[in-house]
Amino acid sequence: MQPTLWSQRQTNTPLLVAALVARLDGAGWQTAKQLRTSGYNDRALRAIASASAGRIISGQRGYCLIESATVEDARHAAAWLRHQAAEMNARAAEIERAMHRRAA
Repeated sequence: MQPTLWSQRQTNTPLLVAALVARLDGAGWQTAKQLRTSGYNDRALRAIASASAGRIISGQRGYCLIESATVEDARHAAAWLRHQAAEMNARAAEIERAMHRRAA
């Protein structure tokens, strides 16, 4: 993948997903560092994985195609995302409480 593709992410998301899927096909887990050598940056990797409709999972080991992942890998990736979501929801609630106290 060419680094310039990420600058066109709004119109080429399916192309970017297909390119990362092709890069990961048969490669098992790939770290973000390994993928950066192909022109990806961390933000792009997260966005592309998010747009992959579940085909690309991520975690501490990096990125992997769901077809190459174990059931435990997939469960761990889903649990990790749920944990992050819970932390973000808690932070959002704290912000809203702080704003309410400020307005009172």
